[in-house]
Amino acid sequence: MKDTVDFSFIIGDNESTVRNAMNRGDYVQAILLVHCLVESLLRTFLGEMGEEIKFSALVKRYENFLQAQSYSIPTFTQDLLQFNKRRNRIVHQLWRKGYTFTNRQAEDAARVSVFIYGLLIEFLETFDGGVVHKGFKYDNE
Repeated sequence: MKDTVDFSFIIGDNESTVRNAMNRGDYVQAILLVHCLVESLLRTFLGEMGEEIKFSALVKRYENFLQAQSYSIPTFTQDLLQFNKRRNRIVHQLWRKGYTFTNRQAEDAARVSVFIYGLLIEFLETFDGGVVHKGFKYDNE
């Protein structure tokens, strides 16, 4: 099924907003946006654009894809699941401890999430060189 909508502008806008959030120290916003970008990347890569599906189910479908490719190492699957748990904890911290405290605590997690996102793009390009042509090209600029 061919994509009928060009999401590259939306992806580029979100990636730019992540860079701006990181530069101004808004780590909570950066993590939430990177999570959205990772989910979009997985949905696009796996062709799961139409249905509502949990993030963990997307990761499982990604893992199944790797197995179907005879790729014995489930690269990034545990990282993605841990990232999802971390994002959930951050969201819960917002209502328990407030934005300021949560944001200070989220800096390292935000930096790691941006790094993982960039690595995931590069890794998925080994299977589908069109990933970057669909708009995914976060490069920390």
